[in-house]
Amino acid sequence: MDDTPALDALVNDLYWQVDQMRSRGIKNNSGGVYVPAYYKRALNKAADEGPEAIVAFVQRFVHKAPSDGYKKLEVANALDLACEALVADETKPYAGLFSDEDREAARARLAPHLAAIESRNAKRRERIDASRARLREEGMPSRPDLDHAIRSRRKGVGPSR
Repeated sequence: MDDTPALDALVNDLYWQVDQMRSRGIKNNSGGVYVPAYYKRALNKAADEGPEAIVAFVQRFVHKAPSDGYKKLEVANALDLACEALVADETKPYAGLFSDEDREAARARLAPHLAAIESRNAKRRERIDASRARLREEGMPSRPDLDHAIRSRRKGVGPSR
């Protein structure tokens, strides 16, 4: 069986992930754009070495402790840019390149970090909802009321400024 299309798709997805870091705002420790230089060098080297090296490259990341870059992805709610997300997804055209053990390791790596992201997001939603409720209690209009007031002013209906 020829794995070339699957390997091409894997390499494309790995490079796509790296390219997304700038546009997604992943930050380094000093607040600048995070550039995963070590990861990119290792990926380039694996791509130059051939198919087995590419799969081994991804497997090394899946089976080792989370890197500093991985932690930056978690902080940015961007674990879809981690190679573990590619391995864990059985619908990808390259899923057959990885073993069930690899997929389980990827999922085990992602699970607590995804839970931490979800917890952070839930707390943020709670803070926003509490702020909105407090504003409403203080007599602030709801968003639909504000939108209606703005539309009315634009049409010349209601009080003007």
